[in-house]
Amino acid sequence: MVAADATAQPRLIDADGVVEATRLAELYAPFAGRIEGCAVREGDAVTAGQVLLRIVPSVGDGAELSIAAPWDGQVLRSHVRVEGREVPAQALLLELFDPDSVVLRFSVDGMQALGLAPGQSVQAQFAGAPSSPVELTITRAWPALEPDTGRRVLEARIPAQAGVAIGLPAQVRVEPPVAVQLPATLRRALPTGA
Repeated sequence: MVAADATAQPRLIDADGVVEATRLAELYAPFAGRIEGCAVREGDAVTAGQVLLRIVPSVGDGAELSIAAPWDGQVLRSHVRVEGREVPAQALLLELFDPDSVVLRFSVDGMQALGLAPGQSVQAQFAGAPSSPVELTITRAWPALEPDTGRRVLEARIPAQAGVAIGLPAQVRVEPPVAVQLPATLRRALPTGA
């Protein structure tokens, strides 16, 4: 029986990340019409079923339509700037996100990703934040490498009360296990120099 050798990993992995929401909703105009009664702006909290705005049809005898929030969340962007403005059918009106779905998404080289898994701690330094990093836990690891880059995407959940903005960049540092045990058959399949 051949013993499995340890393939050493770098002691620290540094990566760039960005804050994203995994639960988003885009609300579109179902027909051409005039915007009336827009009750929300960026940053406003909304509840499921809350009427956010109304659209009055431009032509025909159609009835006005209320656009409601599909679930509890927060307004990420409003594309409705002027009350009474005409919008075409399928115009993007509002973007919502769920504050409980905010994550830090980052990627590492596929070979460095060996051993990184949900439950592992990472240190995140958010742009413009005080010097001390925040400890987060990896909650999701993509099962396959990105075909164009050979990188593995990982996510770490950010608590809703953290107050970080969607799109905020961050520096991520993770200390992988000291070594990953690879079976001899897998090691022979790795490219030279790996």
